[in-house]
Amino acid sequence: MGEDVDTTAPEAPWLDLCGQDEVPEGSAVGFAANGRELLLCNADGEVWAVAERCTHAAWSLAGSELVGCEIVCALHGARFDLRTGEATARPASKPLATYPVRIENGRIRVRVPPPPR
Repeated sequence: MGEDVDTTAPEAPWLDLCGQDEVPEGSAVGFAANGRELLLCNADGEVWAVAERCTHAAWSLAGSELVGCEIVCALHGARFDLRTGEATARPASKPLATYPVRIENGRIRVRVPPPPR
């Protein structure tokens, strides 16, 4: 939980996850990519990629409510900024890992390094 992820390392590939239309505005959709569980969140007209589990109690954030550029954990109400991963409301205090996103020809691509060994 709260793992630091180096998404700039050369071994972190850009992975084609889905079409842009598969992550509608206001949704948080779960994906498995390069051995990691992550969410694609469409908030305020942008797509963000974050770790799929709350850093407080490891609860799945898939399908969680998005409020502006924040995701709200349904279990205890922890909130995280999708842009930075920072915890913005307790009980969480550790940030979510974030992953760079780019959209090319209507496809969402995310830079996802392999998990630590």
